[in-house]
Amino acid sequence: MSAPRVQPRILSDFAHARAELDPEQIAFRHRVADVWTGVTWTEFVARAEALAKGLAAVGLTHGSRIAIMAPTSLEWELFQLAALLNGAAVAGFDPHDHPTRVRAMMATADIDTLVVADSGLLERLAASELPNLRRIICLAGAAPVQSHALTEGYTVEALLRAGEGVALPIPPSGDDPATLIFTSGSTGEPKGILYTHAQVVLAVESILQAFPEIRAGDRMVCWLPLSNLFQRMLNYCAAGRGAETWLVSDPQTIMQRLPEIRPHVFIAVPRFFEKLEEGMRNRLDALSAWSRTIAEWALSVGDAHARRLRTGTSPSFIARCSVVLAERLVLQRLRAVLGGEVRYLVSGSAAFPASLLERFHAMGLLVLEAYGLSENVVPVALNRPAAWRFGTVGKVLPANEIAISGEGEVLVRGEGVCRSYLGDLPADVDADGFLATGDLGTLDEDGFLTLSGRKSEIFKTSTGRKVAPLPVEYALRRLPGVDQAVLLGAGNKAPVAIITLMATRAESDLATFASTLAARIPEALRDLPTYSHPAGLLVLRTPFGIASGELTSNLKLRRAVIQSRHKDALDELFARLENESLFVAQLDANRCLVSCRRAT
Repeated sequence: MSAPRVQPRILSDFAHARAELDPEQIAFRHRVADVWTGVTWTEFVARAEALAKGLAAVGLTHGSRIAIMAPTSLEWELFQLAALLNGAAVAGFDPHDHPTRVRAMMATADIDTLVVADSGLLERLAASELPNLRRIICLAGAAPVQSHALTEGYTVEALLRAGEGVALPIPPSGDDPATLIFTSGSTGEPKGILYTHAQVVLAVESILQAFPEIRAGDRMVCWLPLSNLFQRMLNYCAAGRGAETWLVSDPQTIMQRLPEIRPHVFIAVPRFFEKLEEGMRNRLDALSAWSRTIAEWALSVGDAHARRLRTGTSPSFIARCSVVLAERLVLQRLRAVLGGEVRYLVSGSAAFPASLLERFHAMGLLVLEAYGLSENVVPVALNRPAAWRFGTVGKVLPANEIAISGEGEVLVRGEGVCRSYLGDLPADVDADGFLATGDLGTLDEDGFLTLSGRKSEIFKTSTGRKVAPLPVEYALRRLPGVDQAVLLGAGNKAPVAIITLMATRAESDLATFASTLAARIPEALRDLPTYSHPAGLLVLRTPFGIASGELTSNLKLRRAVIQSRHKDALDELFARLENESLFVAQLDANRCLVSCRRAT
């Protein structure tokens, strides 16, 4: 199979070039009646062009803005390409996001066309509150009811009939808008950004340049929400190299699907890797004493081998033999949960603890940390298979220029940087074109970028101590039974933490669990400054969620939302800490307060 010989100019060029060069190559695989089914590039492009004609027939044109609100699916990709062929800008919204937030973003973006999974999702969205909406398309079920007098509803079948005999529209130019995204809103209301075809093509080409190891025929997994632009860009990367993209609609099933897919490259967020490592630990803990001893020996051998790889040290003959034996007995079995053929994994969207990277490396799994932000469509920096360093986010991509401000903030400049948000709101770009990222970091002499936290997340206690929450939150999530953790406490004498329980602990006695958890905290945080330790905990049975607005679609914490939702309980916790040194107080069946101070 050959790579495209023509430099892509617009996003649809990736699919058209692949269909021309390798027409019978599989583009996507998706599950139909519980069976993996392949779709070739020729079929994919033909189906997308038929939809493009239908969209043109019902009024979609250059300058239109279309939103797709559906689970990851082949239909998502088809409608995206069809809309792009019409010169429309595509926005993706997570079906699990709070309807109020989605309506606000759609109104800001002036969305005129909406594609939804089914009418049930449409009802939850209350589309009647979107007066600029002109057409609604349901991927499944009956045609949607008109949300107001100016809206028209279509099924996919009706849309295809409308496009019969219609000519394909004139394609857009590289300077035309291609996609519309919103910032995560983790520190405020989401803001909209329009990116052109040329900017997104630059991003895709930059990723491909950084990962030349991606080859034709490789298997890649699309399981993150397609509302996430990075996941869509990875799918374009697959097209650029001729790799297959396997679509997993339900992210809850990903661990079941990975042994079937056997991916060569896999991308996920840090929370996935934390859960994966926890699951592996639980499996090892369940082994018999003898088997567990062998597994621990194999992991120690794997760790020593990984350290040699990182330092460039040659192994002895005995060490090489030990690695072979550890691989056969344990390590390859651990990797089998990911399909057994992964060459490397990529993590982004949030910080990844170096100690966890080393644990995976001991198992023979190389996780490459990457760094990007909504205001720059080109990833800022990437670790690569040929150049990586744990604890950093890798080397800066050539399309970006990096500077570090006097306050230690990372600044970035390049063609992918957004200069203004929708509504003519200016981005934080200085006179020289550098965008202030809000991230603190350093650049070493070898060009590796290290991040130390978000400026907005670091807070100061009333004692004047600056607290970085991420290391504390990671250590708290490592405690048995803990699902999520957020550290708060700006302006107070000491921080406190909100903890949510894992589903497996949902039936636990909350007060007993909270007391046990509080007793474990000093040891769990022994390597961190004592002033960053939480003085008390608010323990919740109910996890943070996307629908509640407490998490972004990338599973980032919306700290302000979390603090606001639990303000009353937090106020009581801080008040009790002023007056009591040791307490456990169950507020109701789902909430418990506990101090972390030892009785004196």
